[in-house]
Amino acid sequence: MDGNMSLRRMSTGVFLTCLLCILSFYPVPFVAAENGGGDSIHTDGRITGYSSNGVDNHTRQWTIEEGHWTSLVLECQQCTAEMNLAGTTYQSTDALTVQAAASGNVALSIHSPIEENVYYSLIESINESFPTVRPAPSEVVEAETVEYCSNITECIQPTRGHLNGVPNGEYSSHDFITGVHEQSGSEYVVFNVESGDTLELQPMHATNGLEISVYFQSDSSENLHGNELIQSQGISPTMNSDNGHWFFDESGRAVVKIEASIAGTAWAIKTMLYAHNASLQLTESLELMHFVGHHSTTAMLTMDDTEKFTFEPLFTNTSITVDQLVGGTWILGAGKNITFDTAYTFYPYPNISAVRVHFDSPVHYVDLMVEDFSDISSGLEAPSVRPLSQQSDNTSWPLMNLESGPVEGQMTLAVHDTADVYRLEVNGWEESEHLIRFTLESTSIEQFEVEVWNMDQESWEVIDSRRSVYSNGKIQASLEVGPGTHFLRVAIVDATNSTPHPWGEDAPAIAYFLSSTYLEIDEGEEPYFPPDENAQKWGVRARFFLGSLFLLPVLYFGLVQYRNSKTAREFSMKSEQLAWYKSQLDSGETTPKQSRASLARALQAVTLLSWDEANSAWGKPDLDYRTDTVAMAVWKLDRRIAKSEDATPLMVGIHIVEGNWDLAALRFDAPVGQAWNVENVEPRFLNRGEEVFLDTMANGNRTFIMVEISGTANTVDVELNGRMDGEPTAARIPSTLQIKSFEEE
Repeated sequence: MDGNMSLRRMSTGVFLTCLLCILSFYPVPFVAAENGGGDSIHTDGRITGYSSNGVDNHTRQWTIEEGHWTSLVLECQQCTAEMNLAGTTYQSTDALTVQAAASGNVALSIHSPIEENVYYSLIESINESFPTVRPAPSEVVEAETVEYCSNITECIQPTRGHLNGVPNGEYSSHDFITGVHEQSGSEYVVFNVESGDTLELQPMHATNGLEISVYFQSDSSENLHGNELIQSQGISPTMNSDNGHWFFDESGRAVVKIEASIAGTAWAIKTMLYAHNASLQLTESLELMHFVGHHSTTAMLTMDDTEKFTFEPLFTNTSITVDQLVGGTWILGAGKNITFDTAYTFYPYPNISAVRVHFDSPVHYVDLMVEDFSDISSGLEAPSVRPLSQQSDNTSWPLMNLESGPVEGQMTLAVHDTADVYRLEVNGWEESEHLIRFTLESTSIEQFEVEVWNMDQESWEVIDSRRSVYSNGKIQASLEVGPGTHFLRVAIVDATNSTPHPWGEDAPAIAYFLSSTYLEIDEGEEPYFPPDENAQKWGVRARFFLGSLFLLPVLYFGLVQYRNSKTAREFSMKSEQLAWYKSQLDSGETTPKQSRASLARALQAVTLLSWDEANSAWGKPDLDYRTDTVAMAVWKLDRRIAKSEDATPLMVGIHIVEGNWDLAALRFDAPVGQAWNVENVEPRFLNRGEEVFLDTMANGNRTFIMVEISGTANTVDVELNGRMDGEPTAARIPSTLQIKSFEEE
């Protein structure tokens, strides 16, 4: 398989640098296609024709040096080409090859009086001095530049319908060599090659017939390659000429002989060089895989013994050899010549782990398709017989579920698979009885039989069995079995006549579908296992220990409730608590943080008091509101209690007199000015913007919260929104709380 290799030499960089310097002072040739007669036709980066509208001419221009040649081949119905070369005009309706007597411009004009596609092949400038005598192996000759194919998927494109290398650009690019035989005879072109290289040649432009052959020369010897290209006539622009491949097993140089029997024959030959990559590393991913290369390619692939590989060569015949790695030993395979209109399917030996695939042909492009032929999606090929004894490892027998919809299996006749044995595992108590039933379906159902074996779990003898063949349109087998391992066998009735072919030769598989049902007839006797003395002793201790751990949360919440009740009783015997908090701050006996924490604890405890007792304990509210269903009160707190800087602390009490509220939210509205923003809430409730979300409040519920609001407004309205008994309800304190006067205080 060709890798991504390219010819890199230090001299290339120096050459390109010098070339750019020369071109900066040299008049640059140009090509212009004036497509007044239609759109240009491009092939692989070359202009190879145009669509004529019957009126406009198709023109191109370039420069040429004295002594250089230019060559044109036309293919059309009624077109005429006119070429002005350094002041001399030439006309042609088929082919034209002329030499410039002086340096100058070349103008080409093609005209067709009808609407048609005009095709042409044009070599703008030919300047060559190839030797007419084949150089000796020891003779020093300048080699032509040919670049390695760097991307095999671009050089070879099977979507074009062939495996020929795809060049790019005009005939002046490195993918071509051009020449002209001024006299009949032979000319020789030299290319340097490395060991393992493949040289591809294909004539693309020829005004007359050509013969191409290749010699390989080392420092002291040469030999003629047997492959020869014979082009018996000139090449039209739409003709697909033959191409050839020459492989070199040692480094040296390739001497290409180009022979023309008619003087004045101009030609262009595609030259592409492919580096050899003889072996690939182990490949695990087999999705969308193809193999492309020249001469000989080897690939190593992982493989299971339930997979089959189908190799399909494209466009060329290929020799394929597959070696198998079985138990750490390579088993060599025999080569098979595969034509491109057929596919080769390979089946592995059992216990295989990898394969080594060799492809041999001048050029090959092979698609690989991987298919799994395991039974019932188990990844296993079901054996044909039962295990020999109870001690045998039966994990290689696929497990068939006792209750299952249709699962697919198959008889892979290519590997002489004519019977599949499946393992059945029945779980139950001693002396339990179970009924299992299997149904087989297939398009070739008359070829199958099904047998179920009830196994003795100690002697491994068959206690009972049921065998069923095709009858009344189906195959169905039922059997009563005990707990343990039993087996099911699916087989072809006439196995001998179903496999007349050699092992491994591809043959159509016969698919079938198995389904099963299960019924427990008798559950048997439940086994009794007496408990261990240590287990009993430590079990009792563990139960007491875990039980005590479960009581810890109860004790904790009981303690919290007791503390809250005690605080509530003490609170009920006091009054004007908010004024007391302010006096404590004024005297410096408590810090704001301490007062805030004490107030937060009091907010939880005071909910245990009645609404009137709680209001009396806090002191006279700044806002008070009561209806038949809800009561609300608002107290202004000392600003020093606020946790957030520049925030105004308020305390709000809510008492649900009647009904049940859900989705309740407390809103602090600014009647005038910028909206308020809730900075902090104690106890913690979800808040956003100017709202605090209280969620659910039942009948008789009393809730007290401390809220810190910030904003630039002077007043605040407090309202309660939500649903009472499922109906949207709102309660708004009619009085407005003055914030500015409070801050001034």
